[in-house]
Amino acid sequence: MRNRPTLLIAALGVAQIVSWGSLYYSFSLFVLPMQQTTGWSLTALNGALTCGLLVAGLCALPVGTFIDRHGGRGLMTAGALGAVVLLGAWSQVETLTAFYAVWLGLGACMSAVLYEPLFVVLTYHFKTDARRAITTLTLVAGFASTVFMPLIETLLGLLPWREVLLVLALIYAVITVPVHAFLIPSRPQDSAPASAGTDERGAARIYLRARLRDPAFWGLTVWFTAYSGTASGLMFQLVPYLKANGVPIATILVTVALVGPSQVAGRLLLMLAGDRASTAAVGAFTTTLTPLAVLVLILAPPTTAMLALFAVMFGIANGVTTILRGVAPAEWLGRAHYGSVMGAIGAPMMVVAALAPLATAAIWSASGNARTMQWAVLAVAVTGATGFWTAIAARDSATRSLAT
Repeated sequence: MRNRPTLLIAALGVAQIVSWGSLYYSFSLFVLPMQQTTGWSLTALNGALTCGLLVAGLCALPVGTFIDRHGGRGLMTAGALGAVVLLGAWSQVETLTAFYAVWLGLGACMSAVLYEPLFVVLTYHFKTDARRAITTLTLVAGFASTVFMPLIETLLGLLPWREVLLVLALIYAVITVPVHAFLIPSRPQDSAPASAGTDERGAARIYLRARLRDPAFWGLTVWFTAYSGTASGLMFQLVPYLKANGVPIATILVTVALVGPSQVAGRLLLMLAGDRASTAAVGAFTTTLTPLAVLVLILAPPTTAMLALFAVMFGIANGVTTILRGVAPAEWLGRAHYGSVMGAIGAPMMVVAALAPLATAAIWSASGNARTMQWAVLAVAVTGATGFWTAIAARDSATRSLAT
């Protein structure tokens, strides 16, 4: 199948659906059943996900560096096997300490099986065609919430939550583990050789230190980190925010339901545009669309039409930005030591994604005004746009220097 790119990407996309559905989207659906049977507070339960995402952020750089040297197959397979074991362990937890221990482990697994490591693998494997591969992959994987949230809700109506977790572990073992073990491309020829030893590790450190002095690197890091905080803070507080503004539950459900399909629509449009849409032009579009979507949420009357407009705008921006996370660093910084570079960019991104729901809740609580919280989210979105334009300016300056 590795000689058939479409089938390879489709299989990897299905594996991503299972990973995102089982490890990320599932969490919010298990919180209430767990709270009812264990008596643990909702704050304590949600804290486990925050800790897991923080661990994923801390692991991002080591994971990227490992893929540079050894390729992604072994690491991603190990991450998938670990996820199977830990989903089973989650089903057996009896204490809050054990629950947090499981999620610390799942955070490490997520760093090895979700988008970022696979973006590195696909960039090395497909080289100049990586954008098309990443776009197609995320188009398939964009159905994770659409598939798994109804599936898990249905299972929770039929089985105790502990047994549902065992079902998820089984699905993960049957689908994701074999895909990672047999279909993840092996280490490409232009990545760092595993036998290079200390000299290669030293070269990687020198290269990364040089990137840390590159304004384009910092522009990309600010862009994607700010966007991650915007998306995380916005989505985790969206339903409470709309309820606080007296929006009917039916309208809230329509708003939330539109985000996922809009993400897929944005990715489909980008795939159809192909090389006609440059990364810079697409980035300019998404970094403008995101703040506009937040402004619609803040300023427009909370009617079904206006909230649908917000959901479509935000969904398109979110879906396309996910692709740009995998594409822009390779195009603007090069593919040398790409895993390490992606890890350095991804680490703050994951940390901010973990902390954004807590930060937005704290702003809401301190100000007593939900709209103040959304103005703070808008400020973060504008910061992301500033990072994008900083990266563009640095890239253009480097191009002019080479030309002269």
